[in-house]
Amino acid sequence: MNQSIKNSPSPSRPYQPKRHRRRIKLDRVQASDLANFEVRFFCEDCSHFSSTNKTCTMGYVAQHTKKEQMEIYQITGHMAFCRFLEID
Repeated sequence: MNQSIKNSPSPSRPYQPKRHRRRIKLDRVQASDLANFEVRFFCEDCSHFSSTNKTCTMGYVAQHTKKEQMEIYQITGHMAFCRFLEID
């Protein structure tokens, strides 16, 4: 039996490995910390962010702009902290 069919959940469809997308983990942020400290964890603050193209040179989707981060925070209380952030 063909190996791809053997590992498939459906015999009529070949097995496809799960694709992993690069994304940033969301971390819980205390409201007091956000209010008391100047947070610099947005794409616009990073050296890897190209403001002309709105892209990340590390290959991440540059969707963690300040506006989007604050919208996510208002809904979930979490923010994305890129581990590659280099502040200019």
